[in-house]
Amino acid sequence: MKMNDYNYLYEAEINVLGSIMLDKTLMDDCVLMPESFSPAWDNGKIFEVLKYAYKKFSDQPDPFYLPLLAQHWGKKVEKIGGFSRITEIQRSVPHTNGMFRHYQQIVNDEYVQREMKDAAELIATGKTTLQNAKARMEELEDIQARTSIKDGPMNLSDLLERHTSIIIKRSQHPGGVTGRKSCSTDYNNMSKGHQNGDFIVVGARPSVGKSAYLCNEAYASSEDGSTSFIVSGEDGAFNMLERMIGAVGRVKISHMKSGQMTESDWERYSRAADLIGERKIFIDDSSGPTIEHIWRTVRRMVKLYPKMTLYIDYLQHLRSEKNFTSEREMYKYISYQLKQIARTLMIPVVCLAAVGRSVDQRQDKRPMMSDIRDCGNIESDADIVIFLYRDDYYNADSARKGLIDLIVAKGRNVGTGTITMVFDKPYQSFLNITEEMKQKRKEKGLSA
Repeated sequence: MKMNDYNYLYEAEINVLGSIMLDKTLMDDCVLMPESFSPAWDNGKIFEVLKYAYKKFSDQPDPFYLPLLAQHWGKKVEKIGGFSRITEIQRSVPHTNGMFRHYQQIVNDEYVQREMKDAAELIATGKTTLQNAKARMEELEDIQARTSIKDGPMNLSDLLERHTSIIIKRSQHPGGVTGRKSCSTDYNNMSKGHQNGDFIVVGARPSVGKSAYLCNEAYASSEDGSTSFIVSGEDGAFNMLERMIGAVGRVKISHMKSGQMTESDWERYSRAADLIGERKIFIDDSSGPTIEHIWRTVRRMVKLYPKMTLYIDYLQHLRSEKNFTSEREMYKYISYQLKQIARTLMIPVVCLAAVGRSVDQRQDKRPMMSDIRDCGNIESDADIVIFLYRDDYYNADSARKGLIDLIVAKGRNVGTGTITMVFDKPYQSFLNITEEMKQKRKEKGLSA
């Protein structure tokens, strides 16, 4: 890097730090990490102090007040130039000028370039595998895309080169699944997976299998090293884990609940635990989660795990830290914010929603778009709306016993249609229907 480039980068880093100290709310929009800053200076360590100060004292008018920093991080600050250094940065940036995102992008672009260069050197020296290097490159591309300035008009000619590289990248995915995998093979074929930026709503009546579906989805999407993050206001972490173990290991939920496990159960349990333990699946089961809490948490998570899918169980359990005149207005706000999480952070967001009881009064019990109209603007905000329907939920003697329909009622860029899977309720497992399954069902007098 030339001296002028060094000066340009240093100026950008100082502007990022100074802007944050002037306006603490910029920390919420900051996608940088301490390692994003150049190792040529100590700006990354200063950023780390500011980040922890904001996390600990975000409710204070000025979390970067020097006496406050001195009390908690005095020794660390002394190692990076002392408080005179902090004061120097504050004075060098008298106002933000609305340029924070611009300077942040400069810092992030330089970080990505350094990391890509390091990855290339590791390949050249045989210190890493091509597969690991490729995975790292994809992570870096996601990080870079996330900070690109999107506000205002864009010339399509500026997008063409990037779009071409996206098409080439998609062509390298086996089976044409370019997004996060679903547990349904037919849905993968239909949608090419859950795509970055998509807000997907899955609605159903209580006890149809929404939470089980979410657990099956979260496990499936983490297959390729992606991260699944579950926010569960409906059920505790252990119950969600049991559902996943039941589905993955074919262990009956009732056996785990009672503790009456056979030797075979323990073997399958152990295999499932190993498989789940190898994957990046996280859960937050905070009671009554707010949309603001989700925003803050997901922002942090995405910095660590760029290739991530957010799962929410479920919409009607979410709240807001703001005050609203009605629940409908609150859900309208929450629905919009979920869409913004998907678009801003460029991740798929899959949110469960309870379908109103009015569907039970109809002769045809299959849910429709109008059945989620009470959930704010979810009809228009969602890119994809899927309803789960089980005939045996209403009719115990149904010839379709054990089957569950995934009704894709709205599918922006996907289309609509109905996909049928097997729902093995004792194991909370969603299974793709095979020819062998169809034959066995016919032998039992059940429809396939």
